[in-house]
Amino acid sequence: MSKDVLSASVQESSRDRIMARIRAGRERHTEVGLPDVPMYDIKGDKVENFIAKLEGFDGKAVRVPTRGDALRWLAENLETDGKTVYSAVAGFKGNFEVDSTTDPHSANVVDICVANGILGVGETGSIWVTEESLGLTACALFSTDLYLLLEVDKIYSGLHQAYAALNLANGRYGAFYTGPSATADIEAVHITGAQGEISLTAILIG
Repeated sequence: MSKDVLSASVQESSRDRIMARIRAGRERHTEVGLPDVPMYDIKGDKVENFIAKLEGFDGKAVRVPTRGDALRWLAENLETDGKTVYSAVAGFKGNFEVDSTTDPHSANVVDICVANGILGVGETGSIWVTEESLGLTACALFSTDLYLLLEVDKIYSGLHQAYAALNLANGRYGAFYTGPSATADIEAVHITGAQGEISLTAILIG
């Protein structure tokens, strides 16, 4: 028997032994149900908690009564001169247009991104966003200043309550945004805007 044939025989034998052990383990496997996770009580007002946590992560919060007021606030307060603005919010127009064929890499020129948040979490100051609420997701990731509109009645007291309200099977992308990007890896010095947005402003409606 040649060395090549002998080597192949040994490899096949080893593979067979490994696969046999895996199959045997699967046959002995018993399905175990997931544990019941309690809905932990989060003390305090959920909106006030949200604002405090968001600001603790260098984010900003603006409260307005209606969506119309939110659009007016954007029009009056965003410095858009000479900047590339992307908007996924109806009623506020940007100057960076996208469609189904837009290359996500082209979003690297976006300075300001305006989009919708799906829900918020008072416990962490986080905002859940999806590809549907952001439009072209890369615009939010590449932008320098990110503005997210969020209805206050969509703020949940804690992460457990928020996850219970989500259907994670819907859509291809979903993420919690908690303030602007930051890092403290180097000498434990906190730096805001290290990998992405320098600012994140939540415009709370209601």
